Amino acid sequence: MRAETLGRSEVKKGMKPWMAGLLAGLLLAFLPGLLPAAVAAKYVLALGAAFLIWTRPEFGLYLFLVGLAFLPTLLVGQLLVGVAALYALRRAAAGERFFLRTGVDFPLGVFFFFVLLAATFSVARRGSLGVLPLYALYFLAFYLMATVPRPKEVPWLMGGLVLAAALTGLLGILQYKSGLQTSLSWIDVRQAQDIKTRVFATFDNPNIFAEYLTFALPPALVLFLRERRWGARLVWAAALVSCGLALIFTFSRGGWLAVGLAFVLLGVLWDRRLLLFAAVGAALLPLVAPSQVLTRAASIGSLEDSSNTFRLSIWLAVLSMIRAYWFTGIGLGSAAFNQVYPEFMLAGTPAMHSHNLYLELALALGLPGLGAFFWLLMAAGGRALRALPRLNSREQGMLAALFSSLAGNLLHGAVDNVWYSPKLALLFWAVLGLLMALGREAEDPASAARAE
Repeated sequence: MRAETLGRSEVKKGMKPWMAGLLAGLLLAFLPGLLPAAVAAKYVLALGAAFLIWTRPEFGLYLFLVGLAFLPTLLVGQLLVGVAALYALRRAAAGERFFLRTGVDFPLGVFFFFVLLAATFSVARRGSLGVLPLYALYFLAFYLMATVPRPKEVPWLMGGLVLAAALTGLLGILQYKSGLQTSLSWIDVRQAQDIKTRVFATFDNPNIFAEYLTFALPPALVLFLRERRWGARLVWAAALVSCGLALIFTFSRGGWLAVGLAFVLLGVLWDRRLLLFAAVGAALLPLVAPSQVLTRAASIGSLEDSSNTFRLSIWLAVLSMIRAYWFTGIGLGSAAFNQVYPEFMLAGTPAMHSHNLYLELALALGLPGLGAFFWLLMAAGGRALRALPRLNSREQGMLAALFSSLAGNLLHGAVDNVWYSPKLALLFWAVLGLLMALGREAEDPASAARAE
């Protein structure tokens, strides 16, 4: 029996059912008399959630993945810290150590070492140090996802993300049907006059929503194809349709390319029949797609599109900035960027960030920091691919889906800063951590087999 499993049983034995019931009864009896009803209800819910997370830490990770679409960033971060604290206390109570290996500890440590250096020696140190807690949350999201769940629990966790994404997809479809007015900054009126609405659901803009859907669609397809119960299969089919339509209505070209690459990789890594369906779909697309979609897709790479020329101008300026700060970088966050960018700005093009993940990392951390990030990706990807043939068919599909989603997101990162939204950056690190959780077999197959 695994140490984690033994620890769980010990904790459960420590809290008798009658004790939990007595505590809950006392809370329900006294809190409403001491606090306003709304505040008392929040405390009861929080304590109930804390008890569930204590008994099953994976439940906290499930809430985190679901909450990314609906909760403010601050609350998401507080939830993650709370899960980590309860998990650490729980392991301490069971006499177990908290720090476990992730499989990529050394490259992970090197990357975050460069993050710390970038914050310490930033051109805008106060602003960069203010951003550093976000990177601490990114590390925490990765570490908890990589070490807490067992491989067989990863599909359940991703199922929560898919269901949350399905709800946001429905909201996006409603936004499109209602003709919600889209900000003119999201549309090139010369190239796409017939596009009136770009949906964003609960996120800040359509591109961020498309980035979120990139992480949901490949797992949704795997859950649909591997599900044997017809009722559950209908749920996953509905989630696929909801997320797929919402992705189309974002009119995010980077999002379309990201999901396209993710589905191709999913076919290569898991089921080659998906490649045939993808080829047929691509061939039929010009015949069935609305004119707005075809117009938007045709503008990919066009220098007549204002969004493309806008990005090109920013990239050229950022490359000049990187040449000037290639070793140390300028530091983390918008404060450092806003301080340096005006000196290199071209054609009066304003910008808040680089609109490219890799340029952003090279500029913030320096080229050594970007190299550390690539090293981490290669180490994580290699470990996952080595584990792929050792998993059962359901977990193989989920690992391939996670790998494909990350690859799609990284492709999107070539044309946008996909970490600009902290919640999307948290999701990236969480999914990377789940990839490591599924890849444990590559390091210790016997241990993983005993966990089943």
